[in-house]
Amino acid sequence: MDIRSIVQAKLAAAVAAHSPMPFPDDIDDDDELDVFGLDSLAFMELLTAIEKDVGYIPRAILEGDVYPETFGEFVSAYDSTGS
Repeated sequence: MDIRSIVQAKLAAAVAAHSPMPFPDDIDDDDELDVFGLDSLAFMELLTAIEKDVGYIPRAILEGDVYPETFGEFVSAYDSTGS
């Protein structure tokens, strides 16, 4: 499974668990993450769930240098770092 698929699956699960918003059947890179209503705790749980599959959380996100606003930015944070 590629990074995009992992991030999308974990995001869908986080939205189902923590938000009244439905997760779309299709998601674009430009889709804003804030529309899903995840608070900071739910976002950290999402990062932890992704970490279980890929082995890391991007350093830029952990250190607060990057806070992804769109799905594409979120995927790119994983694609561009590798750790």
